[in-house]
Amino acid sequence: MEIKFCTNKEEWNKGLIQASQTEFLQSFEWGEFQTSVGHKVVRLIGEGWQVQGFEHQLGLGLKYLYLPRVPSSEFLVQSLKSILEKQNYIFVRFEFSNNYELRIKNFELVKNRQPQQTLILDLAKSEDEILTGMHAKTRYNIHVAEKHGVEIRQEKNIDIFWQLNLETTSRDQFKSHDKKYYEKMLQSNIVYQLIAYYKEKPIATNILVSSSDTIVYLHGASSGDWRNLMAPYLLQWEGIKLGKKLGCQFYDFWGVAPSVSDSNPKQHTCFNGFCWEVNHPWTGVTRFKVGFGGRVKQYPKACDIILKSFYYKLYQLAKKIL
Repeated sequence: MEIKFCTNKEEWNKGLIQASQTEFLQSFEWGEFQTSVGHKVVRLIGEGWQVQGFEHQLGLGLKYLYLPRVPSSEFLVQSLKSILEKQNYIFVRFEFSNNYELRIKNFELVKNRQPQQTLILDLAKSEDEILTGMHAKTRYNIHVAEKHGVEIRQEKNIDIFWQLNLETTSRDQFKSHDKKYYEKMLQSNIVYQLIAYYKEKPIATNILVSSSDTIVYLHGASSGDWRNLMAPYLLQWEGIKLGKKLGCQFYDFWGVAPSVSDSNPKQHTCFNGFCWEVNHPWTGVTRFKVGFGGRVKQYPKACDIILKSFYYKLYQLAKKIL
């Protein structure tokens, strides 16, 4: 079978099901969203594999292809090299969904764009079993929100998300996309929004994306004025229940700080059986997420498969200068 470009949604998603690929980043719908915000999407199908990538322009006619969460195989890498060299890419950035052992020589390990470590909650368990697996403080905070009358509604409202997002990014010094990016995202039929209201005032919101057997907590934002109501805890719980309602098997918390052994308690902090570096920039959000339980899932380090060595060196040099 020769390698071909794919533009047919039904063919693409059928292939994902047959290959048991569950990552939403590889879904046709996510590719459509990326197209709507100006990114060129490249979908390739070969013998026993298919990958969706996103093209990045580097200027001067140079470009690279980014392939997030694709299954690893030497055959896949070699097949892509042969066709992408002809398409004038200077390198291909792989973020594999499983461990790999590359036998080719010309590659560089690089920083992951997607979270390299996350927590996965088993939604096959009953609600009572999931609650039991949470830390007692997390269960308590869910009940605090319920007791104070926080109401969770499933609705899409970009203005509410954006206002709370502005407050959150300013408070916590997070990077953010622009408003149009999230507006386009919410238009996708695989994306859901939950909003927490207190006395009809929106005080927190989450954006989730569902693909195959997994629902992912992708973005969250909240007001600092009502933190005592613990709305983000109830939002997560309602997101978990939404995943069960949609028939998902797993809930992905989408990124936590790297886990460490508790060998140096002065440098590490632990909560609900999970330990990480106390000064890690994700320490606050990690403590929040691990309270809900789940198992750790580790992804391998990203790597650049170099197709044009001279231009790749120029790219590395430009990154250092800029």
